[in-house]
Formats: sequence, C-alpha cells, structure tokens
Amino acid sequence: MKWLAIVNPAAGRVREAGLLLERLRQLKDVDAEFVHTEIPGHATRLARDAAGFDGVIAIGGDGTIAEVLQGMDLERQRLAVLPAGHGNCLARDLGVADAARALASLRRFDFRPLDLMEVSVEFADGRVEQRLCASTLAVGYVTDVVMYGRQRLSRLGRAAYAAAAMVVVPTPFDARLSVDDGAVRSGRYTGIVINNTAHLANFRGFPDASAHDGVLDVMEQDFRWPRQLLHNFAVLAGSRAFGAKSMRQAATVRLELAAPRTLMADGELLQEVTTVTVQCRPAAVRCVVRSA
Repeated sequence: MKWLAIVNPAAGRVREAGLLLERLRQLKDVDAEFVHTEIPGHATRLARDAAGFDGVIAIGGDGTIAEVLQGMDLERQRLAVLPAGHGNCLARDLGVADAARALASLRRFDFRPLDLMEVSVEFADGRVEQRLCASTLAVGYVTDVVMYGRQRLSRLGRAAYAAAAMVVVPTPFDARLSVDDGAVRSGRYTGIVINNTAHLANFRGFPDASAHDGVLDVMEQDFRWPRQLLHNFAVLAGSRAFGAKSMRQAATVRLELAAPRTLMADGELLQEVTTVTVQCRPAAVRCVVRSA
C-alpha cells in the first residue's frame, strides 16, 4: 500500500509533528512519500493531487484531517492519522492518540469505516460554504475555550484547552435548533456542540457517542460559570453528574443563530456564521484504527 503523508508544520504541537515524521520515515515496511503544507487549505490541494496513492496520512490536528478529507478520494483511498494537534479528538476515538499506537496501527492495516459530517455553513454576507468534518462543530462556550486556549495559553501544549476551560466564562446567546426535520426549538444557550466523536478536545464529553454509529450527538448547554465548572470537573472525572441541558442523537441537525457568531469546525474558526446545517454521512471513509 502506497501512502502520501501530508505534514502540517504549523500544527498545534509543532515539535510532535516533526518527531512523528521522523519516526514514520524510519518504518521500512511503510511505503510513504512526504509533503508539507505551506498555507491554510494547502492540505486539501495536496490530497486532491494524490490520485496515485492508496491512502493519505494526516500528520497534524483535527483541522489538518478536515482539510485532507476535503480533497481525498473517500471511496477508494484510506485515511490514517498521526496526531500532532492540541485536542486530537478523532485520534482519541480511533485509539491512536499515542504516537507509538498510531505508528503500530499504520503498519498492521487495521481499518474501520468512519462516519463524517456533511456541513453547510451560511454567513452574514450571504456566502454559503460546504465542507466535511470528522469531529466537532461548536458555537458558544466550546468555541470560546478554543480561541482562548490558542491565543493566550498555546505554550501549555496539550493542556491549553483544559486550562482555558477553567477560566472562560460562558456567554448566553439566542438560537433555533432542529434535529431530524423535527420541531424547531428556540431558546437561550451558552453553547451548542454537534459531535461525531466521543471526545471533545481532551475531554470525553460524549460518553455514548461513536464515530461509527451513523448518527451525530448534540449537546445543548445553558450554564453559568460555577455550573459550567462543575460540568467540566465531572467530565474530567469520567462522571455523568452535572450533565448538559440536553444530549440527544440525530442524523441531521440545523442551527440558526439570532446574531452572527464564530463557529468552530474541527479546529477552524469561521467568523460571522448565521446558519449551520449538518448531515451525518455514515461509513464515508475507511480509516486506520488501533490494532488489537
């Protein structure tokens, strides 16, 4: 099997990306060529030009994976992940968040179908953008945590988001939410998260979720700061106490925001978003998972 390894040198943990690349180069039984991204969106173009390869290895974070998915041939090619981001949601779900496990799994060719999210994003200026995501869509608290972690605490590496989650104060906003073409629910929220994975950055925020079950998991939050902290500590402890306002599963989700907000889509921050429509695409690509 011939792989194209797409390396993001600007990933959340740059040093980790370099170490993974060197360790991959040393694997004599993995046939891989290597390319580096230069600007945002470059991974998509590199994957689109990878027709001569059987699979694509994404060396970076969830954002790098999302870019690769936009360009690769999902039906024919295989995906592998060597994690070098801050959160690594998908890698955690696949059991390859650890470098040694990720490399070992790559050598053993253990594949499993992976669900993806087909996303349509509408902006305040009338633009509409289509994309694929593998892990997380969020507005409100989770997005604010990501922004704060990157802008203020990036030096903490893997701990950046966990630390940010303890200091960011939830801010309420109004939105309309509907799932599976059902009744529209209007309300005030401090956060809405649409997840394909069980993990939300470093946290297992969706204990019943799976990236292989054909449905998405939707979390509605309406917490003030003390209550949000209790929820965060419970998640860290693996407890279901102090749970979300609502947790449910759906194949389709539509979110309409009363005022434009920032959407976090697999690590990428999209400004001035007004509407998000999401459809689960079951078993969209075969992906390397942790070897037994």
